[in-house]
Amino acid sequence: MGTPDMNTTANKKSEVELEDEPPSKTQLKEEANKLQKLGVELTTLKPTILQMLSLNSRLLAAIEEFNRLPNSHGARRRQLQFIGKLMRDCDYDAITRQIEKLTNPRQALEPNQPEADKWTDKILEAGDPEINQLLELHPSLERQFLRQIYREFSRADENARVRLRKKLINHLHEQLLSSS
Repeated sequence: MGTPDMNTTANKKSEVELEDEPPSKTQLKEEANKLQKLGVELTTLKPTILQMLSLNSRLLAAIEEFNRLPNSHGARRRQLQFIGKLMRDCDYDAITRQIEKLTNPRQALEPNQPEADKWTDKILEAGDPEINQLLELHPSLERQFLRQIYREFSRADENARVRLRKKLINHLHEQLLSSS
């Protein structure tokens, strides 16, 4: 009976010690990769959107430099690593929230989005029966457009499917808002 008590005390002690220890190399590498991926996303944004984000001037200059570099001898890869290093001083969550708000402003403001999502999922899974059901509820929608998206979606690869799904969600959302 004395042994289990010692184990629980040892477990509590090791948990407290683990909380006080610095992050492991794996955790640091994962965090660095996460920041570097955010840096890659930042390099794809337009300069006007970048100016709206709360980024420091060195980071903005590094992103501009990345966009000017040719992809010779790994220059862009090294620049991305440098951007990732500069990102260590930035708040990852705050930047991702700002990017989301700036790139998808309607999502934060529009309450009909769940209905558009629901109908999109139904249409892309079942096709014509769901399109007919939606048209009964909202006759102002265009059957031809909905069927075209469904056909393209069924033949498309994964990247195109994501694009078509977004296109259908946006279309339904706009139409459902205008009919409300």
